[in-house]
Parts: sequence; structure tokens; C-alpha cells
Amino acid sequence: MTPVMLYLHFALYGFLCFGGGYMLIPFITADLVNGGYLSQGEFANLSSIAQITPGPIGLNTATYVGYLQSGVPGSLLASLGLVTPAFLMVIMALKLLKRYENTVFIKGFLVGMKPASLGFTCAALLIFMGMSLFTTPLPLGEWLKGVFTAVEIRWCALPIIVVSVILLKKTKIPFPLVLLLCAVMGAFLLK
Repeated sequence: MTPVMLYLHFALYGFLCFGGGYMLIPFITADLVNGGYLSQGEFANLSSIAQITPGPIGLNTATYVGYLQSGVPGSLLASLGLVTPAFLMVIMALKLLKRYENTVFIKGFLVGMKPASLGFTCAALLIFMGMSLFTTPLPLGEWLKGVFTAVEIRWCALPIIVVSVILLKKTKIPFPLVLLLCAVMGAFLLK
């Protein structure tokens, strides 16, 4: 993909990213993984690394894919493409939202975006489950039909999930430390 195409591709993602970076996961999987630009393993590793580096997952993905496709110019343009729409939309929203916030259209727009954002976040959850909890990616179309063929659970992931949820909900341990502890736990459990 050329640097200009990277910019345009990630600018489209930027326009679609209303609910945060995790809303991009289904798009990234459909376009970049299924499109052959990233393998499922590369995306799984990128997702893991993106959790421990500063910046949203979408920006880290844009930078990484841009670099893979076109080096430094590609990484810069893909990253710029992702943030340009958000920048323009925030400026536009600041100018227009206050003026039109009580109109039926704006109220309806915001009401419609919330469940759509939740839906994309749930789709991201299923994709992450396929990358971490199961030994093969979830066949989402079949999964939605209730068919669980050829999917095996990675049993070592279950205690890591439980420990991370407990530590995040019941203690004041910072998120990066919980992530590091779970990573060490995974290294020992996979031995």
C-alpha cells in the first residue's frame, strides 16, 4: 500500500472511530488481517504490545502497519490519517454541538452512536477472545450461529483472566503492573 493509500485508509478508520480505539478492532481485523496486510499472530502481538505502550491501539496499529507497508513515511501518513478526522470532528463538534445540542437530529445521532459503539466493542471482545482464550481465531460467523467446532480453549489463559479481573477490581494495583504480572504468569504457565 502506498503512503497516500495508507493515509486515506486510516482516515476512513478515523471517521469510524466514535467509541474509542477498540471500535476499530473489527475494522482492522476485517481489512488488515483478512486483507493480508497483517497475520493474525502479528495483530495479536501488536494488540498486546499496544496495551503496554502509550497511545491508543488505533494509533499504534496505524504506525505499525504504515511502517510495514512503506517505512517511516508510511507510518507517519497512516498515523496522521487516523487522527485527522478526529481532529476535524472535535473542532466541528465544539463549534456546532452547543448550538444544536437540543435538536432532534443531534439527540438521535448521539443516542444511536452509543449502542453502535457498544456493539463494536463487543465485537472487539470476541476478536480478543479468539486471540487469547482460544487456540484458533473464533470463526465469528459460525460462533454467532452457536457452532463451536474446531475451537479449543487455551486453559492457561483462564487463570490469567481471573487474576487480572480480580486485581483490577479488588486492589489498587496500577494497570501496567497488573499487565506485567499477568505477562509473567503467562510465561510460567506456558512452560
